[in-house]
Formats: sequence, structure tokens, C-alpha cells
Amino acid sequence: MSTNFASASSPPAAPPPRRRFRWLWWLAGALVVLLLLGVVAARLFDPWLRRKLEQTVAEKSQGRYELRIGSLRTSLPQRALTLRRVWLRPAGWPRQRPVPAGQEAPWLLLTVDEIRVAGLGLGALLKGEVVNVDTLLIRRVRARVLRTPERAGQGQALHEQLPPRIPGVRLAHLLVNDVRVVSGRGGRTQLRHGQLAATDVLISRGAAQDSSRLSYAATVELRVQGLAAQVPGHRLRLGAARFSSARGQLRLDSLRVQPVADGQLARGAARVTLWLPYLSLSGLNPRLLARRVLRADSLRVPGPRLVFGIPAQTPPPLHVALAPYLRRVQLRHLRVSRAQLQLTQVARAPRFVDVTLAADDLRIDSAGFRDRQRVLYARDWRGSCGPGRIAIDAPYYQLSWAALHVGTRARTLRVVRGLIRPTVSPDALARGKGHQATHLTLTLPEVRVSGLDYGGLLRKALRAQTVAAPNMDLRIIGNAHYPLGNALAKVTPENVRRLPFRIDVRELRVRNLNIRFKFTGALARRPGYFALTRLTGTATNLTNDPRRMSTARPAIIRATAYLQDQCRFSATAWVPLLDPQGRHRVVGRFGPAPFAILNSITVPTRSARFERGQVHDIRVQLQVNQQEVTGRMWARYSDLKVDLLSTRGGGRDKQKFTTKVLSKAANVLVIRDDNPRRRGAALKDAPVRSDRDRRYSVFTIWMQGVVSGLLHSIGVPGKMAEELSEL
Repeated sequence: MSTNFASASSPPAAPPPRRRFRWLWWLAGALVVLLLLGVVAARLFDPWLRRKLEQTVAEKSQGRYELRIGSLRTSLPQRALTLRRVWLRPAGWPRQRPVPAGQEAPWLLLTVDEIRVAGLGLGALLKGEVVNVDTLLIRRVRARVLRTPERAGQGQALHEQLPPRIPGVRLAHLLVNDVRVVSGRGGRTQLRHGQLAATDVLISRGAAQDSSRLSYAATVELRVQGLAAQVPGHRLRLGAARFSSARGQLRLDSLRVQPVADGQLARGAARVTLWLPYLSLSGLNPRLLARRVLRADSLRVPGPRLVFGIPAQTPPPLHVALAPYLRRVQLRHLRVSRAQLQLTQVARAPRFVDVTLAADDLRIDSAGFRDRQRVLYARDWRGSCGPGRIAIDAPYYQLSWAALHVGTRARTLRVVRGLIRPTVSPDALARGKGHQATHLTLTLPEVRVSGLDYGGLLRKALRAQTVAAPNMDLRIIGNAHYPLGNALAKVTPENVRRLPFRIDVRELRVRNLNIRFKFTGALARRPGYFALTRLTGTATNLTNDPRRMSTARPAIIRATAYLQDQCRFSATAWVPLLDPQGRHRVVGRFGPAPFAILNSITVPTRSARFERGQVHDIRVQLQVNQQEVTGRMWARYSDLKVDLLSTRGGGRDKQKFTTKVLSKAANVLVIRDDNPRRRGAALKDAPVRSDRDRRYSVFTIWMQGVVSGLLHSIGVPGKMAEELSEL
């Protein structure tokens, strides 16, 4: 009973513990197993992926290239892939394998220290959607180009090389840092440092056609330092360059172009020597570059220096030369300052310093080339330059100036302190040409041209409204000791119709021109001197355009001047410039002056001296053609006496007994000392007749006509007067 009581009073046995948290152990175990499997898979996946990439390159290149990856690491938590010590080289390098016919030989040797992909969209990759990547970093790239690619630009586009199931790849950030490139034998092309940064790079078919992107990217930043390259016939060196599509800017620093050695450059080819300290292109629209259109607001080029050797063959227009690269170039403004330019490999060899150029609305394409409202592709060019020079009749003459100012829209040209001068002495000039040659020096303090058609100049037509040249000074030296050349004179009316270009100047104005002659006759031992001073005049309708020039509408030249700065004369010439026979007429009038003003030229060249005599009035009419000058002269003068001089000896007055006798006989028997002979008598007019030598300019035949009429007027017999006028 006690036993039962004890049994009844003892507590019941505890139930077994419930398995409430056993599933946590199972979950932890599963995670551990998955982690172990992930580690194992990762260890196996990285080598597999590395081998797969290497095999893919070999297959895609048909065995021409091999890829070697020093290290490949993936990180699933970071969705990252890192490759280090990547090599791409021709198969068998440095021993290259033979390439089957029809295949391109390998041309690239590439090493990359690190390639890192971060933020890879694995889900999109598995679903076959556009794969998003946060960052692609390519660091420390070394490239060596072994040869020029045979099929450059003919391969597939980048988006076409993606796997078919992936429609595209979007890179939020792309950075290629520390790029160096060497190309050609001896490193003819080198890039010391390059860097590329791009954002929102979408590699897809749609992005390739998106005009708002530049090479798939929304924005591109490119920096280059230390670029050296060899282009056809020249070496190029660039200190630095920077391009920003977001800011629309391109900047170049320290660009130098130099020709290669003479033996490596074809004869007659263009030669360029260029130093460009700085270039800035702003307001660039990068979206149009994909369509080969360069459009920008302004281009600034300060301080360039250019020596350009003109090629023997005329180069194509600029838009044709740019056509393989750019269909069109549009600039709102172009500014060039403090430039220096020299043209070589041409006889004239012009040189310009301190050049400033400004162009507005520049359009370089076929439409801009054909537009008659543009000159050299621009709506307006404004420019100036400092001292410059250009050869004329090289190597004997040179034209120089202190300043030039041009304006194509204003149609103006201004030359300041121009000078045409010979580069050799008068004797050296005659010896160099092998015959008599005019040695002239022309000083032009200022020349102003208005209404100048700059577009016409490009089409071989010189058209201007007005040309004004005040205060010029012309010095002419001639020497008849040298033989006369056989070439016909160039300064003749009939030569205007033979010009290879159209000329049309509405009015030429000359004011206060001084002309001084120094001439040595064939038998003279010293030169004679003569001067035309204060010459002022106009020439109108100077043209060889048949629509403007005719016998009824000739060029008209009107001028007044002073002989020896004492005798005033006026003249008018009517010149039909298209007359093949050179026919034209001249009328002139001379005011009062002593005959003695001519002694400075007649004494040394004609051995004759006007002892006394006074001109009261002379009128002359001339008709000129290619054979002769004819006309009439009315010379009113008085108390004329002429002395014939000895060419050797004769003392101070240069007269020997013989010349004194001849002088006395001439004054008594030949010379008409007064015209008219007595007060109230009729004025004796005289004929003008002299043969024309077309080897002399038209001004010479005018002077022959005046001399012929004057000799006839003073009583010299006709035939002798003609011969004397032609000496």
C-alpha cells in the first residue's frame, strides 16, 4: 500500500524535447554546402573563363592571334571581373607563322596591365536583355602596330560582334588610361600618353544609328600627349590634344609638321613646314561627326608659322581633299592672329608676317565652293598683314609693303607703303637679260581699291570700281649701250586684249605722281635727266570685256603734269583697248616754259643745247597704230637758238670750231627762231610722223610724236625730223 502511495505521489515523466529549430540547422548546412560549392565553382569557373577567352580569340582570328591572360578573377557579390597582364600577339611570336593566301597578316601586338569590369548585370545577361555595366576600366595599355592593316575599316561594326542573344551592352563609365602606341619601323608613329573617358556607352544597333551619340557614347573625353607620326612626305609632332564632346571643344598644343629628307619626297610634291603653338575649336557639335560633318562656332589659331611649297601639279579644292574624311565643314567664325606665311617652290615666293585673318560663315563643301556670294567658302574675309614681299619678274624685281588690308564683303583692298624695286644694279639687270632693260623703282605710299570683286579673282577676272594711288614716285633708268631685245613691249594697248584674264576697272585715279628719268644714249658718255612732276589724272573704262569696250566707248585717259617741274601740260587719250591694230588718238597742250628745261636730257643724249628760246603754247594731236604715229602740232614760241655740241673736248661749253660753225649754219639756215615769224602772222603748224618700234612701250611712241612735231615746227626737214625722233 505504501508502494502504491509512493507511486501515486511521484510526478509524471518529462516529455521528449520538441524539434522546433532543427530546420535552421538544415538551412545552415545547405548554405554551407552551397558556399562550398560556390567556392569550388569559382575556383573552377575562373580558369575555365580564362581558357574560353583565349580559345575565342584564336578561333575568331583563325589562328593568327593568341591571347594570354596572366590572372582572371571574378567576384559574384560585386558582380566584377578583373583581368591582369593581358597579352594579345601574333601566333608564334616572335616567330610569325605563315599566313594562308587570302588572309590578312597579323599587325598588332598589345599588352594591358589591368581590365576591370564592375557592376555587371548578370540577370540581364541570363535573360538575353541589354547588359548594364557600371564601370569598364582598362589601365596601362601598350600597343605596337607591326604594319599598316590591309583591311582597315572593312571589318564588322562593334555591335555586330556581340553574341546574337544579347541585343546590346550599356557601360555607365568607360575609362582607358595610360595608353602608349608605337608603329612602324624605328617607331615612326608614337603616342606617349593617351586617355579616354566616356559615359553612357550603348553598344547596340540602335545606338550605332543614333545621331546624338559619338561612337556609341553620350559623352567622350580624350586626352593625348606626345604624339609623333609620319604622314605622306612629312613628320608630325603634337605636344598635347584634348577633346570634350560635352563641352564641344577641341584643343591642340604645340603642333609641328616638317617635310622628310629631300630624297624621300617626290619631286614637285607639296612641302609643308608648320608650327602651330595653339588651336582652339569651340562650339563643336559632336553628334554630326558620325555623319562626317564638322560644325562649330569658332576656330582660333594664334601665332602659326607656315612655309608651304607649292606643288608642281595644281592641288584639288579644299572640299575635295577633305571629302574622304568630312562631307562638310561649317564654322561661324575663324580667327587667325600673328601668323607668318611663306610660299616656296614658286618664282614669286611671297612672304607675309603678322597676318590677321577673320572669316564669317565658313562652309567647306561643294555648295560653298559654287556659291557666288562666298569667297574661298566664306561669306566674309577680313584680314591684314605686316611687312611682306613677293618677287616680280624673278629674280630681278621685288614688291614689298608695310601693311595690307583686305575685306571681301566690303570689297576693299589697301596697300600701305608699297615698293617695287630691282634687286640688282642697272648694268647687272641688262647683262642678266642680255639686252636693254628698264630699271625702275616705284614707291606707292598708299593704294586703295574699292568695289573689288574677290570672287572674280578666283575665276581669273580682275574687276574693281575704283583704284586710287596718290603721291607715287617712279624712278626709271635706261641705257642704250646694251643691245635692244627682240621681244615686243608689254605695255601697249593692244596687249590688253591678249591678257589671259578679264580686267574691268571703272576708274583709276593718280594724284601727285613724280616720274624721274635717267637715260644714257648709245653714243653718250654720261646720262641725261628728265622729270615729270605733279602728274594727276584719271583713266576710265579700263577693260577688255567686249560688252563694255568698243571704238565708241574707249578707255579715256586724262592727265595733267609738269615737265621738269616748270612746264604745265595736259593730255587726253582715247584708247579702244580691243582694237587689234592698237589704234588710238591723243591730244595734248603745253604751257609757257623756256626751251632750256630740256637741256638736261638733250645735252648728254643728243649733243644739242637750247641756248635760248621761250615756249608760249603748244598743241598737238596724235593718231597712233602699230606702225606709226601721225598728226599735227601747233607750237607758238620765240627767240629760239640751238647749239650743237662736241661729244669729245670743246672745253666748258663743249664746242669746237666745227660745232660752232655748224651751230651758226643751223640757226641761220634751218632753225625757225620764231613761230609765228612776226607779230600778226599766221601760226605755222607742223606735221607729226614717226615710225613705231613695237619693242618700246606706248609711252615711247607718244613721246616720239611730240618730238617729231617739235622738230618739224622749229624747221628741221621732214626726213631728218623723223629719224631724229626715232633715236
